[in-house]
Amino acid sequence: MVMQVSGCGVGSVSVTANRIVGIERWRMEASPTLLRFRHFDLNISSFSSSSYHGCSPSQSSWTFPLRFNIRNSSDKKTAVSVSTVKRGRRTGNNNKKKNRTEITGEPVVTDNYSEIRGKQEDRAEDRPFSVRSLSQNGDPLGRKDLGKSVVKWISQGMKAMATDFGEAELQGEFSEVRQRMGPGLTFVIQAQPYLGAVPMPSGLESVCLKACTHYPTLFDHFQRELRDALQQLQHKSLIEDWQKTESWKLLKELAKSAQHKAIARKASLPKAVHGVLGMELEKVKAIQNRIDDFTERMANLLRVERDAELEFTQQELDAAPAPATTTSDSNKPIEFLVSHGQAEQELCDTICNLVAVSTYTGLGGMHLVLFKVEGNHRLPPTTLSPGDMVCVRTCDSRGAAGATSGMQGFVNNLGEDGCSITLALESRHGDPTFSKLFGKTVRIDRIYGLADTVTYERNCEALMMLQKKGLHKNNPSIAVVATLFGDKDDIKWLEDSNFTDLSETELSGIKYIENYDNAQRKAIALGLNQKRPVLIIQGPPGTGKTGLLKELIVRAVQQGERVLVTAPTNAAVDNMVEKLSDVGINIVRVGNPARISPVVASKSLVEIVNVKLSKFRSELERKKSDLRKDLRQCLKDDSLAAGIRQLLKQLGKAYKKKEKEMVKEILVNAHVVLTTNSGAADPLIRRLDAFDLVVIDEAGQAIEPCCWIPILQGKRCILAGDQCQLAPVILSRKALEGGLGISLLERSIGLHEGVLATKLTTQYRMNDAISSWASKEMYGGLLTSSPTVSSHLLVDSPFVQPTWITQCPLLLLDTRKPYGSLSPGCEEHLDLAGTGSFYNEGEADIVVQHVLSLIYAGVSPAAIAVQSPYVAQVQLLRDSLDEIPLANGVEVATIDSFQGREADAVIISMVRSNTLGAVGFLGDSRRMNVAITRARKHVAVVCDSSTICHNTFLARLLRHIRYSGRVKHAEPGGFGGSGLGMNPMLPSIS
Repeated sequence: MVMQVSGCGVGSVSVTANRIVGIERWRMEASPTLLRFRHFDLNISSFSSSSYHGCSPSQSSWTFPLRFNIRNSSDKKTAVSVSTVKRGRRTGNNNKKKNRTEITGEPVVTDNYSEIRGKQEDRAEDRPFSVRSLSQNGDPLGRKDLGKSVVKWISQGMKAMATDFGEAELQGEFSEVRQRMGPGLTFVIQAQPYLGAVPMPSGLESVCLKACTHYPTLFDHFQRELRDALQQLQHKSLIEDWQKTESWKLLKELAKSAQHKAIARKASLPKAVHGVLGMELEKVKAIQNRIDDFTERMANLLRVERDAELEFTQQELDAAPAPATTTSDSNKPIEFLVSHGQAEQELCDTICNLVAVSTYTGLGGMHLVLFKVEGNHRLPPTTLSPGDMVCVRTCDSRGAAGATSGMQGFVNNLGEDGCSITLALESRHGDPTFSKLFGKTVRIDRIYGLADTVTYERNCEALMMLQKKGLHKNNPSIAVVATLFGDKDDIKWLEDSNFTDLSETELSGIKYIENYDNAQRKAIALGLNQKRPVLIIQGPPGTGKTGLLKELIVRAVQQGERVLVTAPTNAAVDNMVEKLSDVGINIVRVGNPARISPVVASKSLVEIVNVKLSKFRSELERKKSDLRKDLRQCLKDDSLAAGIRQLLKQLGKAYKKKEKEMVKEILVNAHVVLTTNSGAADPLIRRLDAFDLVVIDEAGQAIEPCCWIPILQGKRCILAGDQCQLAPVILSRKALEGGLGISLLERSIGLHEGVLATKLTTQYRMNDAISSWASKEMYGGLLTSSPTVSSHLLVDSPFVQPTWITQCPLLLLDTRKPYGSLSPGCEEHLDLAGTGSFYNEGEADIVVQHVLSLIYAGVSPAAIAVQSPYVAQVQLLRDSLDEIPLANGVEVATIDSFQGREADAVIISMVRSNTLGAVGFLGDSRRMNVAITRARKHVAVVCDSSTICHNTFLARLLRHIRYSGRVKHAEPGGFGGSGLGMNPMLPSIS
């Protein structure tokens, strides 16, 4: 290593280097605070702006002066400079080694420090820029610290460095990279040539100099860029699995090293907050460690799920699933599923043979296109809902996609007649892509991967914020974070803040107590306790959870709190907006106008802004119109025309400024802001002051990372939902097994011996014969029925005649005969359309018979719902009922799409009938819980008992029906005769 005295200050050294590849004679250990040679130690304290800016990694040498404090082991003052860095170059195919740097030399000692100090002080341009970051700040610096331009500059440099790593991986030369890489200062030194090759943003040189020596920032950016670079190589089939590459393994080794953790995860943060949390410093450190482990695990699972979503989307759009022809792990196709067991084909939300009927401009200037099925037929069953992202492409008569490139859009609404769907498209009429689609038969495919791009990024950002800011003393949600990651014995407010049962005296403080039972009053009282950071409200079916949340939100506003309300889906958010629309509080729905239901559009931010600015906009348009007239008259006068054009620009800027001010004013003055969990990351919301309360509805259907987006923006939170109903949808089996399908509600409901949670225990929907099964199977026997509904039946409804069916709350229509044979035509079949779904024609016929029996008994078609877990069966049922005018109004849907809704009579077609006893995802207890508990007065299950009873959970359901209801043998057949009761209009009875 060549070392010589340089013009630096006393006790300092100027280093000239490029890439450190190895040191033989002089032992060196690198960290951000220490360079240790055999004869002296170097402690870095400052960085000097120097001539390294603008140099390229391909140059033969470069220089970046670092200032060091030197401690000589022999107590002699020493000044050292490392210089002369030579780089090798590639010379043809015979020399494939990467450019590298050799550092050799001897130390040179001097005692003439006055001369060195004088030379350094005379060079004002080389005066050091103080860098405290390497030794004092363990958090990566972001846009708020550095600005967008500097962050982009760092990303470009780290991208070049990551690309070099990828090339080294491909050429088998990574052993050299491993030798020269290390945490702290070694990493910083390696990064400098790449940063130096990128011009600094003008006027931000000092900020760049601060950032380029900040190890946590460089490492954070490099990690993302290396991941992207390796994924691109995998996409090009140059590597098999990017996570198994040597470079990625090395990066993970660095991240797990003690040196890295000491630098990038400083203990200074817990020191600042342990007093706020009321616990010992070591306990705070333990909580931070749990957060670190959690965020790292979740981030990895999100990447796995993201890869599965993109792969699944491409396969669906290409309609060509990859065959599993190899057992190699590296070439094994991604295994798809959903967390609650639904097969991948059931997620294929596609509508074919559509034609564009009309186009118009909607709310916020959206370009809306109304599509209908050819021949004015009804739309097929689908779980598409407002806000879903879709791809629109041409198709042939069989529904196969054509060669025309697709157009991206959003579902705006589904027609109430069931025959139309309106999309908000990005392109307007006249656009080349749009022109190719318009006037032709098209198909609509829901896009999972592309739809989740923003959500994925926001989930990752929320995890990063949780890790870096969760225990920051200025984090408004610090109490929530500590409660959900801490131990009960360590958190004082679990005992001090009335987390146990409330007394009757306290409950009596809730006004209008006659409207609520004790469990509901307790939930409201706990929810209004401002000293309580977390409340979990478990609301089983029919317990009035939505109405309770409405009341709780209103009361929170009345006591002066600002509330943020979120949910996993736009439909759930819009439902809450509708509930709060008539209670006299100021609410604002934030989100993409295309994803907001027209029913609540008047409460959307876009619409409110449009209304408030209507007069201002009209006045501006009038002025613009006058100016345009003047402009046409002054075209020959260049100077005057230029002035008018300038005035037109100023008017446009004035409107944008006014619009921005109005948006801020509306949000600041809103009592309640409503959006999706992901939508809470909108900058419009994040720029607001912290909310006093965050309420997340249907929290059991959201993955945990997404819940942290709104939670981190409030002082306390309420999670409401039911972990015994449908769980988050997860495509990747690996992600599911890793725990991504466990919602925050499910994880936290049992924390701290259950003191965070309260359960609603009285249901106001179902006949007791129906609810008693759910209570026993899913809720530990704690769910009771209100006397107002416990015995109600269909016969109690107006105009319904008394028959054995209308007086029966539970009915099993069994396609298996008493002596073991199956009724003719009741076998299951695989859908020939290639969807992978199942259908059962015999069961469909029995369902139609039962629907007609109910209608002839006086039950309104609108009070009847038909469910099946299989899309093919739903389609078959829809087609069969469409042919019967009397059945107009009967709703047919999948079980999953019917969650959150109810009907007087529910008929469930189980479909499966085979000699193997295979029931597929029918055995998912949460799905069947949703199916059964949609009914108020009557449930009819149509199935092959022999097949269904192979599953013990379903066998207990059929046993309950036998004890609490009636069992009838059913066969497919036509209808004859008339009347009610035991006649041909009813299923045949054995």
